[in-house]
Amino acid sequence: MKRFLVSGVLAMSFMVSMPITLRAVYAQEEKKALSAEEMAAAQKKLEDAQQKLKRVVNNIPKIDNGGSITGKVTCKRERTNENVVVFIEKVGDNNFAPPSEHAVVDQLNLTYVPRVVALQKGSVVDFPNSDAVRHNVFSPPSAALQFNLGTYPTGVIKEVAFDVLGETPLLCNVHAEMAGYVLSLANPYFGMTDKDGNYTIEGVPPGKYTVKTWHEKLKELSQEITVETGKAATVNFELARRR
Repeated sequence: MKRFLVSGVLAMSFMVSMPITLRAVYAQEEKKALSAEEMAAAQKKLEDAQQKLKRVVNNIPKIDNGGSITGKVTCKRERTNENVVVFIEKVGDNNFAPPSEHAVVDQLNLTYVPRVVALQKGSVVDFPNSDAVRHNVFSPPSAALQFNLGTYPTGVIKEVAFDVLGETPLLCNVHAEMAGYVLSLANPYFGMTDKDGNYTIEGVPPGKYTVKTWHEKLKELSQEITVETGKAATVNFELARRR
């Protein structure tokens, strides 16, 4: 799977190219000071969204003889072990219907929430703006899916169909510090780690598979495993920085 390095330089270039009057409007909006109560409410809203919004959106077929894959991922020199996507490279011919449910990547407190979303190819992502300022969601030229939603205000929701495979970084040309990722995968058999690095992939048909990892900074690893009916195959990974 291709890897792309993203920095704030590209986003800043968009900001610099904006008309001065437009940049002034954005600057004026963001200078509005929040009271302690407003700050607390904004932080609570962000924490609630992080808990409620799904990081994994897939459509796993129901089978009677399925097994599972479980394990733990350790991220060396990272503050947390979460947001690692663990996925099966190929199941059958990788021909699976995408979910009808939309994924959601919200914009709160100048943050993409969730920061990372894993989904099946063909899924739709909603991009609401729940912030008090305007945002612009776009992906860089190196992304698997290139798009630019334009700048839009609070309360507006725009959507994108991810009909390609691979990694799509998310940037905002108004706020260079904002960054997120959408990873679109070929089949529904994937999971994402929690803060402790634990993950589970349910309903896997019995068979031999290649299991891979994805992380926005760390090197991809893979292992060969066998899934048996009604049993859990354990696959652990230790990820290090890319060289």
